[in-house]
Amino acid sequence: MAQQFPTTAQAIYDVLAADTTFTGLLGTYEFKAGQQITAISIVSAGEDMPALRNVSGVECIIQDAGDFIKSEYISNDAARLTVNWSVFLVAWEPAKGADLQSAAERACSRFLGSQAVQTVATADGLGSLVQTKIMIRSDMPILAA
Repeated sequence: MAQQFPTTAQAIYDVLAADTTFTGLLGTYEFKAGQQITAISIVSAGEDMPALRNVSGVECIIQDAGDFIKSEYISNDAARLTVNWSVFLVAWEPAKGADLQSAAERACSRFLGSQAVQTVATADGLGSLVQTKIMIRSDMPILAA
């Protein structure tokens, strides 16, 4: 079996959404129509979820555009582009920091070389308590569950 790499936001979503251990650590989105689904999404930075009424528990947000590093070589070899994908985990009430930590550890266990790089408190009054940013590198393989 060939190694797979997280070269798109969709690839990261597919790995995490199929991991029942990870999704079991997530909360729910509740939409205005009453539908509830697992709180995992791919969005553009600053984009709101349509018709969202409430988020509870740990939310996973995968940004659809990543930061990148372009490596030039002295030889005539093609330049290499490494994308660093940002995945945000947010702990909404009733979740706590420990819940966020468990989800972050599980997510990072699926992507070699990934890391949680910034865990911060969120503004009072939003209903969320803490968030962390996970960086996933496109040049490091996806690990089996």
